[in-house]
Amino acid sequence: MKSNTLLAIFYVALFYSQSLIAQPDTIVLGFGSYDGMSVTASDETQNPETTLDQIGYLPNQNAASRFLTQATLGFNLADIDNVTSIGVEDWIENQINTDRPYTLLSSIRDYHQYVRDNYDANSNGIARMWDYAWWQYHMTTDDALRQRVALALSEIWVISDKSAFSNNPYALGDYYDILMDNAFGNYRDIMQDVTYHASMGVYLTYLNNPKTDLEANQFPDENYARELMQLFTIGLYELNNDGSRKTDAEGNFIPTYDNDDIAEFSKIFTGLTWGDRDLWNRNQPRDTSYIPEMAMWNEYHEPGVKHLLNGHVTQNYDPVDGDADINEALDNLFEHESTGPFVCKAMIQRMVTSNPSPEYIERVTLKFNDNGNGIRGDMKAVVTAILLDPEALSCQSAELAHFGKLKEPFIRYYQMNKAFNVGTASGNYRNDMDHIYRYISQKPLTSPSVFNFFQPDYQPLGAVEEADLVAPEFQITDSQTIAGWMNALYRFIVLGNIADEYRLHGNEEVDAYADEFSTLDFTDELLYTNDDQLHILIDKLNLVLAQGRMTEITIEKIIEAIKAFPNNNDNDKLTRVELAIYLTMTSPEYLIHK
Repeated sequence: MKSNTLLAIFYVALFYSQSLIAQPDTIVLGFGSYDGMSVTASDETQNPETTLDQIGYLPNQNAASRFLTQATLGFNLADIDNVTSIGVEDWIENQINTDRPYTLLSSIRDYHQYVRDNYDANSNGIARMWDYAWWQYHMTTDDALRQRVALALSEIWVISDKSAFSNNPYALGDYYDILMDNAFGNYRDIMQDVTYHASMGVYLTYLNNPKTDLEANQFPDENYARELMQLFTIGLYELNNDGSRKTDAEGNFIPTYDNDDIAEFSKIFTGLTWGDRDLWNRNQPRDTSYIPEMAMWNEYHEPGVKHLLNGHVTQNYDPVDGDADINEALDNLFEHESTGPFVCKAMIQRMVTSNPSPEYIERVTLKFNDNGNGIRGDMKAVVTAILLDPEALSCQSAELAHFGKLKEPFIRYYQMNKAFNVGTASGNYRNDMDHIYRYISQKPLTSPSVFNFFQPDYQPLGAVEEADLVAPEFQITDSQTIAGWMNALYRFIVLGNIADEYRLHGNEEVDAYADEFSTLDFTDELLYTNDDQLHILIDKLNLVLAQGRMTEITIEKIIEAIKAFPNNNDNDKLTRVELAIYLTMTSPEYLIHK
């Protein structure tokens, strides 16, 4: 039955996706369409335009679902109802004030100790412990906004298991904790903590990076110096606050740095080695060596002044003080005029839309530059500004051709788990996310290079390029990942294999973790499989998965397809629900977030 179902699903999906047609626009008061109208109020302290714009229409379920798509990695109907009830501002405030219950590192330690206590006292940690720790945390904690921001940051401050620490859970988990801990902190602290983390030191090859030795033809490694500027702070060209590139008198773009600048910055990041080593230029002594901050050995740090950006020259520390040099260099980049617009545009792209307007970028950048209390780099202010900006909240934005973004494949997978209340018998989860990575080549900290899974300025051939727009996520969208997503949905929804639960040690029996196997909950959906109730089923899926954006023609085609299947017993009802979810999650209205 299941194999036949897959074949039917494939042809039905192909049929209805080819049948989509453009729908006429409808102007509805309360959705931002009030050009040419004016409104006044007797109370001068109130903003009367809220009776016409979409802010005045909030909260409503579709708007709440749309907001949660920007602000979380996934959510369910109860989350939508919560935002509808309290509003987006209170939801954001509640999330910002939600403390982390524990760290990924602590969870990894627990997994490791479990293996040592029960199977091998001398066992090293394995990468699966990191995967399990990430999934367990995200399935059981309530800090959804922090999780969303941390994933966005992980795609800017990239490290990857495609590296020397591919099988080390401590290297990955402790690094990700930096991003979680600083999601609402200060960007300068992220710069500091990442720079001193051994995972970045190994990944961008400046751990055990010595000073210049002309006789040995030895010069400082330039890797981190270059990527710190290009990818993490200021970008390639000087920017205005609205993200546009500055030009010189001849109209040419102005580079933020050149090769000489890279060479000068490379001198800054010399002299760092393992924090738990008492000898220079040695390998890591243990698998937990990634946890302590890297230590500065001043005798291997480049002495003398360094000429940084905007004419800044570091002090000539005597004796040599490598930590002071690093502090000056990070301050130099943090205070650079291009850092605000570069970081803010990157965060907007990851959370809301691939092509934010200059005005949107500038509004957020101004909050980065000054949170209103004279503080620069306040991520709490930046995230709040991104999510509460009129361009993000306005339902009218969804009607603009350039607004929105392709949902990242991994976020689709995560959302599926949340939308259908994935659960286990014990409340504990195992998932090394092996199959989702096989199908769509994406999961946290697995990018193929420091340039992330996709680049922020990627332009697919065709209409996007011709309009001079960008669509970053389409860089990993090809025949393999498109087919992979459809096959993944079949595995997760139809076959019921939603997670990948494996042993933590070769001698661990399945019975030891059988209560950690995940299942999706379709209880509510199974209530509405009769032909005359299918519209209720699709309406719910439309709300939770597609923010209510599926067109009438899409809905009609899905219902038509479902009706072709029998509804005589429990197995038939389940097949109908599975097909409904499958077709919804392959629809263009679901895949493109507007």
